Amino acid sequence: MSEPSEEVTGVIPAVARLTLGSERLNLYVTNRRIIVAHIGKRGAGAVVGTTFLGRLSGAFEDLLKSGRESRSRGRLDSSKPMDILRADKDNFPLLFEEVVRVDVDEGPGNVGISVLSRDEKFEFFTKMDIDGVLGLLSDGLGVKLRARRLGQ
Repeated sequence: MSEPSEEVTGVIPAVARLTLGSERLNLYVTNRRIIVAHIGKRGAGAVVGTTFLGRLSGAFEDLLKSGRESRSRGRLDSSKPMDILRADKDNFPLLFEEVVRVDVDEGPGNVGISVLSRDEKFEFFTKMDIDGVLGLLSDGLGVKLRARRLGQ
């Protein structure tokens, strides 16, 4: 009996905080895994950014990046999982069977996603609502998925 083909079931736009700055990512959820796809980094200037010109420069950089992202995202959103992995050398998969636990925490302005795998821990943040995140992850992760909502 053959295994069903892998399909992207949804995308979670996310950010991972780095030592200096942050990295924008898409978490492509499939019926077998989560594919972490890199979009772009924001460096130390985004963290410091205290002057008006610094903020203006950061806003201009974001505007330029968002135009490039929307064009590249359009190609990737309709792609197959292997195409997403090949799109950038730093893209990588997190197989559901290798995930130990995923905690989804609703915050005042974002949702935190902590993924603990056999080898590493990953921290992501998204503006997507918690129900959308849980809906995408629940089928593949089942009891490995834990949620904490505001006020609980």
